Amino acid sequence: MDTSPVVAARRKPRGQGPARRDEILAAAKRLFLSDGFEHATIRKIAAAVGVSSATLYVYFADKDAILRAIAESTFESLLRMLEEAQSTEGSPLTRFRAGLAAYVAFGRAHPDEYRLTFLAKMMTPSAPGRPCLPGKDIPAADRSFQMLEQDVRALMQVAVFAPGDSVLAAEAVWSCMHGVTALLLDQAENIESDHQALTDAVIGICLRGLVATQAR
Repeated sequence: MDTSPVVAARRKPRGQGPARRDEILAAAKRLFLSDGFEHATIRKIAAAVGVSSATLYVYFADKDAILRAIAESTFESLLRMLEEAQSTEGSPLTRFRAGLAAYVAFGRAHPDEYRLTFLAKMMTPSAPGRPCLPGKDIPAADRSFQMLEQDVRALMQVAVFAPGDSVLAAEAVWSCMHGVTALLLDQAENIESDHQALTDAVIGICLRGLVATQAR
């Protein structure tokens, strides 16, 4: 271990608990995005925070644990926005539309977290044994999708949406929302349309594909 005076001087005092954990997560976000997940080592993250690798391991077992913590925080924030959208005044379809808009707005407001949570597999080569998605088996992620599927099913039951497989329909809706969010984050320079107008158009096309014939 390097114990030179320069390195020791950069290290921070122990015992900062939650604040130190937040510093580690913030540094990891920056390095995951700038260097790629595979190249952002524990040693680099620790150096960016100003602690030893041994200290970092007190908080996180490995890089996967750090990425999962980022995903958990991201999904918890997303879930809060989706729950707020549920209180939108108007019909169930109006509330459903508000939830879709909230999803895209969240991604645009939190681009780094969205990229790391939803696009990590696209940013770096996959490694054997690595989880397919950092959001796998995260309660807030599961709850977010459950809300979407339940809303789709409820709208099918009252004949606003055409009857069908509610899980398939919910996954199709998520595919549309994720697609436009990813494009607005990383392909914005290739989009000529107003970004909000594009979001509204995608939501409208998505909903028209679900609405029952008699409700159109």
